[in-house]
Amino acid sequence: MVSVRETIEQADLESFGSVLSDDVVWVGIWPGELCRNRDQIVAMLEQAHARGRQMAPEVVAERDDMLVIDPHLPDSERHQVLVLGDGLVSEIRAYPDRAAALAAFEAMQ
Repeated sequence: MVSVRETIEQADLESFGSVLSDDVVWVGIWPGELCRNRDQIVAMLEQAHARGRQMAPEVVAERDDMLVIDPHLPDSERHQVLVLGDGLVSEIRAYPDRAAALAAFEAMQ
């Protein structure tokens, strides 16, 4: 099984889907930005890819149960915090910028 970090570094959508738990939750920044399972998250990412949205994700902070990701979106400072359980991503939360994501990451230590 490939690690969450490896799938992020490879920016491989198919591999990323394989490290999401079935009941993973993704919470965006804005109301209505919510996915409640793996299929919804993969569909959202596939739609973004089909619209030409490019990402070059980078892990900017890490510990055993959490990662902070900068997707390097061309038109956004958005970052995500990924919560891990049993080697899979169980929760993804979006933040408007790196400082907010790192503050949430630090608060959970």
